[in-house]
Amino acid sequence: MTSVEGKITAYKDPKLPPPLHVPDGPAWAAGYEISQPDADTLLAIIRTLCPHDTLPDRIYRRAVLHIARLGAAEKLTPFCQTVNSAWPIPFAELAETYRVQILKSLESTPAFTVIQRLAVRYLYDDVELWAAFGYEGASVHLGGYLKRGFGDLDWLPPLPNDL
Repeated sequence: MTSVEGKITAYKDPKLPPPLHVPDGPAWAAGYEISQPDADTLLAIIRTLCPHDTLPDRIYRRAVLHIARLGAAEKLTPFCQTVNSAWPIPFAELAETYRVQILKSLESTPAFTVIQRLAVRYLYDDVELWAAFGYEGASVHLGGYLKRGFGDLDWLPPLPNDL
């Protein structure tokens, strides 16, 4: 369960493991099978592919760490080197327009496809992101949507009485 600013509480199935803990600080990827420079580059890649300015870095970092846990670091390193060598400045330090340009030039490569799909999979499966976007998450273990949340949308007109 996660609450953002007391507004939305999101629930994940309690049978699933809790979210990964992401340490603060510059060495946030320590202990995972990915180098810190590759982790920082991958974070910038995922932020460029899925830009949400209001989301904190820890949500993106969790996606990076999930990808690193898959043991794909040896496949990520060459891709990270490619994006970092596109300009004399590291990818993570470039303006978004340049990062988009680099990624567009690589979007037909298998490595890009893998990173894009894994980024979407792990980023949008984060309960903290759900709460930030207003999605309350799983409801089955709480009685289902008919008993919880089915009619709580305040931006739709009221339902007819005969429903």
